[in-house]
Amino acid sequence: MKAVASILAGIAVFAGCLAAWWFYWPAWKVEAHVREQLRVGTATFSGVKYNRVTGAGCGYVNAGNSRGLPQGTTHFVLLPDGSLKFDPSDRVTGSTLQQLEALRKHSDYLALVYARCA
Repeated sequence: MKAVASILAGIAVFAGCLAAWWFYWPAWKVEAHVREQLRVGTATFSGVKYNRVTGAGCGYVNAGNSRGLPQGTTHFVLLPDGSLKFDPSDRVTGSTLQQLEALRKHSDYLALVYARCA
């Protein structure tokens, strides 16, 4: 009886490890890749997901007040080729041409999110 219980416990531990690897390992890899590209060790992540079909990782990152990085929490898309795209922070102000350009950047990013992350 103890042998059967030991075997069942071993199978349960193996299944738990396999589930953690299957569900969480891709998200951990996305976080590591984004942290590597940002070159900042204090980035905090939330809502990180990996789409197995498209091979893209998506989520939110807060890189703090690092130079050249988006301020506050920003949505990102990590593409399969390793390129990192951030939600554009351009404000929709200025002349009509500037507003149209800002709206185009936002709509291009949203199209990328819907195509890769949904």
